[in-house]
Amino acid sequence: MSEIDPVRLEVIRNALVAAAEEMSITIWRTSRSTVVREILDFSTAVFDAQGGNIAQSARIPVHLNSMSDCLKTVLEKYIPLESWNDGDVIVTNEPYAGGQHLPDIQTFRPVFVNGERVAIVGTLCHHVDVGGGAAGSYYAAATEIFHEGIRIPPLRLVEKGVLNSAVFEMLLYNVRQPDETRGDLNAQIAALGIGTRAVSRIAQKYGNAPLASAMAAILDGSERMMRAAIAALPDGTAHFVETVDDDGQSEEPIRLEVTITKSGEAITLDFAGSSPQVRG
Repeated sequence: MSEIDPVRLEVIRNALVAAAEEMSITIWRTSRSTVVREILDFSTAVFDAQGGNIAQSARIPVHLNSMSDCLKTVLEKYIPLESWNDGDVIVTNEPYAGGQHLPDIQTFRPVFVNGERVAIVGTLCHHVDVGGGAAGSYYAAATEIFHEGIRIPPLRLVEKGVLNSAVFEMLLYNVRQPDETRGDLNAQIAALGIGTRAVSRIAQKYGNAPLASAMAAILDGSERMMRAAIAALPDGTAHFVETVDDDGQSEEPIRLEVTITKSGEAITLDFAGSSPQVRG
């Protein structure tokens, strides 16, 4: 992979951030639910072809880089990149595939330029309801994931640009507010289209290879900056213990204990001493 000069790298980096922000604005303007439009519980991002997070919109911090783990799991265990078609949209909310909680539905679409996959764009929206034992899908009495709502394994919601209406309707049949879910999913699909066009323009302007080099340089630069920031901290160990409320199934408080060790460029977190997994 060829090197890229610093000026062009910065231009491409900002263009990719702008693409993620443009996707974000699309969701905000076209979504239906108050969770997305008013609370802004959503995120958008641009990834390289291997699933590395290159650019993300400035939205809810808890989503920062979380989509990358989900996307990499999808690529490695469910739908390999070589089987993705131009116009496909993959949807999932599976926590055990790198997702978050069930209301956070993620969608991904590949970006093709001159027949080559150059990137992937993604969205994450907190949906107002995904079924389960309580409205809003926050069920305090849950003791297993099946109480929390519908689990969506990685599926093609759109295939080669054509909506898979069977999958779409299956999702709507399992939620309490299908109109809001329909609107928010359509907003996510629309945002992916906007992101695809934006990234395609970047690749067409600078070339597929320079774009790939820029993406690799962005990841390398982020790692160097983080390692330098950690290295600048003094070596040492810190210990902390906290208790949180019970799990709703017993009155036993839940103990969280962590020992943080910083050495050189590495930070290690050891949770030994914490409570075992609880029932609720």
